[in-house]
Amino acid sequence: MHQTKMESLLLEHIARHTIAIDRYLPADNRERALLVLERLHRMGQISQWTHQSGLRYWTRSASKPLSDSSLVRSLGFLLFCQQPTRRRLTSSDIDEFFPSLFRHGLPGGHYIDCETDSPCLGRACVDTGASKVKRITVRAGEMIRKYRQSEAFNVLLKDNRFQITWIVPTTAKQHRLTEALAPLVLTGVNCRVCAIPELLNVLAPIPQRV
Repeated sequence: MHQTKMESLLLEHIARHTIAIDRYLPADNRERALLVLERLHRMGQISQWTHQSGLRYWTRSASKPLSDSSLVRSLGFLLFCQQPTRRRLTSSDIDEFFPSLFRHGLPGGHYIDCETDSPCLGRACVDTGASKVKRITVRAGEMIRKYRQSEAFNVLLKDNRFQITWIVPTTAKQHRLTEALAPLVLTGVNCRVCAIPELLNVLAPIPQRV
């Protein structure tokens, strides 16, 4: 069956981000996009879910909703990519911008930022609330050592075109983690921390009245 432009746009959005939520749909006409999502749902091409926090979201056709941790990771990445120049990385992005980097493990967990003429590759990690700052810092060091083993990544690092971003649910943890990661600047990798308090709605939901 032939897909409309809006159907293709929404399906591509879900394929890129795992989920779609009604507040951040890739369309100027939100009401029309919601109607198309409902139609795709009726056709069985996507599934609609409502988390106990009240968050409504859509995924590819599935028999059960995302686990809380998977939902937090997908939501965190989606909200982080709301900047106009930033988007979650796909295989086609690698072919276009980073052809030498195609390897096992990409593009999962990576994003591309086109704020400058030379696109920057980033790795985003979403904290689901349970990881301690010390453990995250150790993991960051391990990740950097792994990336450093790749000649192609070293070229990006030399050109200041690679960064790692941790997405956390509170500003308090953002400040603590930013301070803990500061020494890693000596590795040549820009480690950033982004707080998205909206994730708390899923991590510690207040059940909705029925």
